Amino acid sequence: MSKPTIFFKSGEHKARFLAAVQKLDKLWDGSKIDQEYGAALYILTIDQWTWESVQEYVSKSGIRFDLILENIHLSTGYAVLIKLAANLFGHLTIHCDPVAFMILDQGNFNVALAALLIRRNVYRMQDFEEYLTSNEENEQ
Repeated sequence: MSKPTIFFKSGEHKARFLAAVQKLDKLWDGSKIDQEYGAALYILTIDQWTWESVQEYVSKSGIRFDLILENIHLSTGYAVLIKLAANLFGHLTIHCDPVAFMILDQGNFNVALAALLIRRNVYRMQDFEEYLTSNEENEQ
């Protein structure tokens, strides 16, 4: 069965996501992306500003979503996405109501859906690298 195509907001989003997974060494069996970290990092790397703002709260031993939400000024839509990332990561005390997705623009709604797929499925780094190659060829 083939994996569903994962939406990325840009090529830079894809590159930041893959680099973050590798830097934090969140792979098991050599190439499978940790599903909790994968879903969270997918959202946290959505754009350069967000990733730069949250990096100090992200480590191999966890992600401090409580501090991200306390210390970083986020738009309403990005706050919804960060709460979703926290919930998918396993921080069940940070509530994310799915009806809040309705305020997201189409791109960020697609990000929310893709994060759910990443959390649900097991992806290998190769799945994304193949996706990067095929999509970059199609863009040219």
